[in-house]
Amino acid sequence: MDLLCEKYKEKVDSDQARCSHPVEYCRFRTSCMIHFVEKENEREERRRKQEEENAETQI
Repeated sequence: MDLLCEKYKEKVDSDQARCSHPVEYCRFRTSCMIHFVEKENEREERRRKQEEENAETQI
């Protein structure tokens, strides 16, 4: 599924959702699906790494 950057009208694949202009001001950021999916993916990655670390320490 493609997501659309409202500011630049660029399509981004949802599997690799990343803002291509993260340091620039964007009035759409608070409602941006690309930004939301990117943050969700980052949280999931941190959670997965922490679970792996916890599993290693329990061994």
